[in-house]
Amino acid sequence: MSKKFFKLIFVLVLMCLFFIKPASAVIRESKIPPNILLYKSIQTWRDKSKNPWQLIFYKEIRGNNKPTINLRLVGFPELFEFAHPQPLTIKIREDLTVKVPDIFASDKEAFSPSMGQYDFNPIIERLETDSFWLLQLPLKDDESSTIKVPYFIIEEWTKIISM
Repeated sequence: MSKKFFKLIFVLVLMCLFFIKPASAVIRESKIPPNILLYKSIQTWRDKSKNPWQLIFYKEIRGNNKPTINLRLVGFPELFEFAHPQPLTIKIREDLTVKVPDIFASDKEAFSPSMGQYDFNPIIERLETDSFWLLQLPLKDDESSTIKVPYFIIEEWTKIISM
């Protein structure tokens, strides 16, 4: 009986290895009339203090214009407020830190105080996906929040850039 049991387990493991595909990224594509194409990735991730943040990375193509590539960060309402217009600081590796420009010129332009949006077009050539990134969020009242973004989310973002 134990031999049959181990053979069954062995066959099940082999089936899992050969027939179950790994999970792939969920990149959403939207067509917005008249002439807008949108690719986006939405992730919920926690900062170092375990506060939840929504990370929305998207590429918007309007007709024949140059695509816009942005990262929108949304925190829990009334818990955090972004300082506008402050850049997002990204530590890509120990010797490479970049600043990503804020889309909103003032707090009044933001849809919500708990939302920041950043223009990735100027830094696309400097992006690396071989390790995690540290996003240092520019918040009001000298508060700080850091989100550690793993490589598989960054790889998903680079797929969006190349679409």
